[in-house]
Amino acid sequence: MSHGAPQMQWALLLALCLPAWGRVSSIAATGNPHAPQCSTGDCECQAQRLDLHLANLVPFLPVQADSFIGMEEHEVQGLKVNLYNFKQPARLSELQLPFKLLLLRSVDLTDTQLYEVPMKQAVDSWFPGFAWSILLCKRCQGRHLGWKFTPTSTTDGSAFYALIVEAAKEEELENHLLVTLRAVGRPLAALGLAASIFETS
Repeated sequence: MSHGAPQMQWALLLALCLPAWGRVSSIAATGNPHAPQCSTGDCECQAQRLDLHLANLVPFLPVQADSFIGMEEHEVQGLKVNLYNFKQPARLSELQLPFKLLLLRSVDLTDTQLYEVPMKQAVDSWFPGFAWSILLCKRCQGRHLGWKFTPTSTTDGSAFYALIVEAAKEEELENHLLVTLRAVGRPLAALGLAASIFETS
């Protein structure tokens, strides 16, 4: 048996244990990845604590074709969650920054504020029929959390929130775990690292 065999045995054992851990995607409301992070440390806004249940998820909506990149489907705690991938349209920003969004009917608005933009910009929306305003956290130095979308007429539906999120699918978590195990080479250290991966994801 080669020197690396025990390491691979541990990796396989952990991979086999993953079904017991749920084998689901991990979704985190990270805030705007293109903005400077909070300098006061690891600030977490109440709105970032995702309230994921079926009644709080927004059904599929029509999208703005020139800024829509695609959809991602994830399974979190047995719930199918769809994420929208958009980029800023060139007419609003030359950078055309990408964003991954989770749409929720409601979020905890403690210590948040809405920044309204001119209506001409607000109606140029990723979701036609809805005007956007920017959702910021007052505790975390104005961290950009996402947007609130408000219907432009009484027939367009209800307001909702689009939080900026990051997501990792099960295969990505497994691959990251196996790479970490190979790099470490010690079963006990690998187990500690594996635990830390799942605590932070």
